[in-house]
Amino acid sequence: MTSKISKFEVLGYYAKKFQRLRVDRAHGVAPHKPILLLAVMELFERNAIAENRIDLSPQLNHTFLKYWSYLGSASHNPDIARPYFHMKSGKFWHFIPKSGFEGVLTAKIKLKTLTEVRKTIAYAYVDEDLFDFWQDTPSRNSLQAVLVSRWFPGQLEEVKEISLTDEFQDPPGYFMDAYAMYIDRLKEA
Repeated sequence: MTSKISKFEVLGYYAKKFQRLRVDRAHGVAPHKPILLLAVMELFERNAIAENRIDLSPQLNHTFLKYWSYLGSASHNPDIARPYFHMKSGKFWHFIPKSGFEGVLTAKIKLKTLTEVRKTIAYAYVDEDLFDFWQDTPSRNSLQAVLVSRWFPGQLEEVKEISLTDEFQDPPGYFMDAYAMYIDRLKEA
């Protein structure tokens, strides 16, 4: 980024990308991708991500599930594997495949389970400009505000409070079974 004008243009480009995320709408709007982005931005805020490498780590899973407990949908499972994989449709999220699995990604095979994603993908990374924005607090806050205003309108203060805690919100009853099943799957993977 060479000038302030181009920096703002590029920031605007990512703001539009965040507003236009392709999400599943079969059972209402699926909040997986916006929640994943919130989780990743929190890890940047906490300096838990220092290089352009987004691992599907227990820490990312925990942060994703924490946001899900506050912002998730009863119509969807709190599964990080699909948004982690399908975020590539935004054209700013990319993968480094594990050795021997390069063909799986080029063949456009859809990975559906946490086990498949972990087996195939070494890690994700984002465009260099987006990585730079996520490291810069004002830029990260601007992108977070855009994301929240589009996908969780009126909840920016709540999202800021969520980012300050590691605690899950006690989910309503209809989340209990989904959480229990997902936590069991995480332990198996």
